[in-house]
Amino acid sequence: MTEIQTKSTSRNTAQANDTVLRETESIRLIFRPAIVENSANPAAAVRGVFLYQRKARSDTWVDFETIPLTSVKSGEGFRLELRSEELLGLYQVLGGLYCIKSEQGVPLGRKRFVEVTPPLERLQQLSREDFSTALNANRALGRHLLTKLLAWAAALDDASTLVEKLLEVAPSSLAKLNAAIGLQRLREALATWDANRDNTDEEFWQRQLTENSFVLEHVFSWPASIVAGKAYVGGKSVLNAGGNLVDFLLRNRLTQSAALIEIKTPGTPLLGGRYRQTYNVSTELSGAVMQALNYRHSLQDNYRQIQGHSDDLFDSFDPQCAVIIGNTRQLGDRQKTKAFELFRHQFPGLAVIPFDELFDKARKLVELLEQEPNQEMERLVDEVPF
Repeated sequence: MTEIQTKSTSRNTAQANDTVLRETESIRLIFRPAIVENSANPAAAVRGVFLYQRKARSDTWVDFETIPLTSVKSGEGFRLELRSEELLGLYQVLGGLYCIKSEQGVPLGRKRFVEVTPPLERLQQLSREDFSTALNANRALGRHLLTKLLAWAAALDDASTLVEKLLEVAPSSLAKLNAAIGLQRLREALATWDANRDNTDEEFWQRQLTENSFVLEHVFSWPASIVAGKAYVGGKSVLNAGGNLVDFLLRNRLTQSAALIEIKTPGTPLLGGRYRQTYNVSTELSGAVMQALNYRHSLQDNYRQIQGHSDDLFDSFDPQCAVIIGNTRQLGDRQKTKAFELFRHQFPGLAVIPFDELFDKARKLVELLEQEPNQEMERLVDEVPF
């Protein structure tokens, strides 16, 4: 693609990058243009100079002292012949410069312009109806284009103009797109759970729940957001040792109240051996509960020190806690289920939630969002106007 770079030299002039019309190892012909605000003749908005340079093969190109045309004596002259392809290159760059002036005026600061190729120009000229028809007939192409557009948008240094265009889209259409994206993320989180029910790598689940933080919002009955993973909640001695790191520190988005979540893995045992007519809980479960309670105590005890000068980060009035651990498939019979349920309901402000129970809440939400026929969801997605 042809690229033009400009740098403003005044309010009324902007220097453009050189166009190389001819080049060998020892000679070069360039055109050095500038976009101008010509009050005497507004249509004449580009000026420039030709520079013919010569150098030794091992040297680099440098500007030189020009030989003025006024030095030409009677009976003398300069002759500069341009080949057809050189004239074509000059014509194309002049067309681009005039187009920039027509649409942008004299560019201020440093700007970079890239020529739109014929395929992109034809794509831009499509009506919304024709664009939708083409993509509905070839959804693979639509996904490919969307991927490229999103990658481009994510790499922008200044996305303000893109945001302005998004605001022109009907709010209902953006809501439908957002709902479709949220639903797909829930499906992907459930697919990860279904494929990794027996995964005993705690770091894996730390990553998954960080990437799919919306799953954790179902732990509590209020809107939550993650403040930090592996968050320090106090407990260090004067020797800078023994600090407490909770797996997730959350806060209520409305009241700023803090909450703590400690996670194990789906394979962590919930129960231990049989004790008379019931069962003990496993040391892993009792230890995780005590760990979470200790973190809550440490957070409250060290709240001011942890917060520092960030009073708006979260509040620590009476933090709720949760331990995500194990899988109810381990329970198997009524006696084991009873023992587990009796244990986990004995701690005010602390919830013990098996992994399958957590993801089942997400599954129920997916079912709720999908209660309309799949064709209807597809239709809503298709209505998004881009």
